[in-house]
Amino acid sequence: MQMRNTMCSKIETIGSLLTCGYEKLKNAGIESYQIDSQILLSKAMDKDRIFILTHRDMPVEGGSAEEYRKLIEMREKKMPVKYILGECEFMGYMFKVREGVLIPRPDTEVLVENLIALVKERGYRKICDVCTGSGIIGITVARECEETEVLCLDISSVALETAMENAKDLGVSERVEVVFSDLLEHALDRELKFDVIVSNPPYIRTSDIEGLMADVKEYEPFEALCGGDDGLEFYRKITEQSTLLLRKDGMLAFEIGYDQRADVMDILAEKGFGNITSAKDLSGNDRVVLGFRN
Repeated sequence: MQMRNTMCSKIETIGSLLTCGYEKLKNAGIESYQIDSQILLSKAMDKDRIFILTHRDMPVEGGSAEEYRKLIEMREKKMPVKYILGECEFMGYMFKVREGVLIPRPDTEVLVENLIALVKERGYRKICDVCTGSGIIGITVARECEETEVLCLDISSVALETAMENAKDLGVSERVEVVFSDLLEHALDRELKFDVIVSNPPYIRTSDIEGLMADVKEYEPFEALCGGDDGLEFYRKITEQSTLLLRKDGMLAFEIGYDQRADVMDILAEKGFGNITSAKDLSGNDRVVLGFRN
């Protein structure tokens, strides 16, 4: 019995390229095989998805077809599409991302929306984004709140490089400083003071890492995911350090895991924070905790 060849043969049109991509990614167990194939062909051809979907009979020149095959092979191996593209949209802005930096999630927009509203309402100026990653939180705040100055801290050289590029690309590098730091050590050493400290720290329990999707556990940085045995290690450290860095009435804001609301609120309360509140994401899960320095 002859085995069916699932490799792409000679491809000449958008439609046949898509069909081949669909088959390969579906066979790899990727549920989003259709949209992923369309996005990757869009990148290879430098066309938008609408063009791809409405010109199925259009011939594709060899260089673009070969590039598409390479991108499909990367996705077959479960590399996240955002890493393949090298960019990700967040709150209407396009950020560079690369392996070694956590991919921005829509859930984080809830944190940033709450943060921006309070920064404007209270007239906060000095912001620190710790565990900044690609810089999406601090840079978006700087874009939306033009009178702010933002310090972005991270221990990862890849994250720092990526955040600096994003600050420059989005036109806020004069107000956004990106610095190497183990959590808030840089700020503590210099006795800096802030109106706001914000963080989306690693918060997944060590025992839960193995159960993550392959796209996440095999490609996204472990150090940006794992929050220790109970997932709360970084909340404790950042909260304690923040007590020495926040001005009176300053705000500490966290993104949290869906089941960490009570624990994180307790951590803030134990360190003297008041007016502690939370917010849910679009799926109805607890996603944000914030409190104010008394």
